Amino acid sequence: MRKPFTLVEVLIAMSVLSVFLLGLMQFYSSTESVLSSGVERTEMFERARIAMDMMANDLTCVYYSQTDDDLTPFQYSEDSYFKVSTVRPEKLKKEAKTAIVGVRYEWDKGDQTLIYSFDEGGDTFDVSKSECSGNKTELVEGVTDFEIKPYYGEGKKILPSLVVIRLELVDSKTLRRIKANSSAKEAILKNANKREFRRVVVIDRGQPKPKL
Repeated sequence: MRKPFTLVEVLIAMSVLSVFLLGLMQFYSSTESVLSSGVERTEMFERARIAMDMMANDLTCVYYSQTDDDLTPFQYSEDSYFKVSTVRPEKLKKEAKTAIVGVRYEWDKGDQTLIYSFDEGGDTFDVSKSECSGNKTELVEGVTDFEIKPYYGEGKKILPSLVVIRLELVDSKTLRRIKANSSAKEAILKNANKREFRRVVVIDRGQPKPKL
């Protein structure tokens, strides 16, 4: 007849099992944390990519005339906004003959929002004579900083040959916390996870090139 387990042996077995289960739970918790962090990072990169692609597209498709000095294709402020006369066929008025649309990207530091707006314009749209105030919408959520820096060639500074765009975004987790408690936005942002994104946009429209 087999001898039954003593109380001491049962307690030792339960202790070993508890240690094993505790280690397994910690492994599961750390794995879940890594996966969650990866998803948050992917969502942040996707938001940055969408915003950068849209701005880069409008910059590379800017309307530029070497003979018409009265038409201003580009204006900017480093930490505030930039606006361009660009080619956007899907935004045109039906009666327009050429695909020139005024587009503005404006950084509101107070509300910390990056606003996109466009003016349907017309055949000779001049960005310097319009605020592009219609059709406003937030370009991307979670922006905490924005900057644009153009590099011009020799001669008149009408259209840059190179533009560097910088965006700073918070992660999706922080964004959800802000939406759930907007009144505590400033406090949440102080300890938020942020990441900086940069995009270099080359504009080749026959304008003078900078000397490197």
